[in-house]
Amino acid sequence: MLRPGGTLHFVEHGLAPDESVARWQRRLEPVQKRLFGGCHLTRRIVHLVEGAGFTVRELESFYEEGTPRPMGAMSLGVAAA
Repeated sequence: MLRPGGTLHFVEHGLAPDESVARWQRRLEPVQKRLFGGCHLTRRIVHLVEGAGFTVRELESFYEEGTPRPMGAMSLGVAAA
């Protein structure tokens, strides 16, 4: 819950911006979901945030260091209602 004019700061892993990595994510997701409690590799984080009624104001996409790329595609951002 945000107060009027508040901002949502988020960091989440999801679908990679690079198609070659995204292909691997789609292949690995069924196993990932079973092994890691329903965790999805292919969620489109920005679409989910916007679909919840927010406007994304800042966004950085990157791969988490030390993590295999299919599991480490990250979105870091700020959104407002």
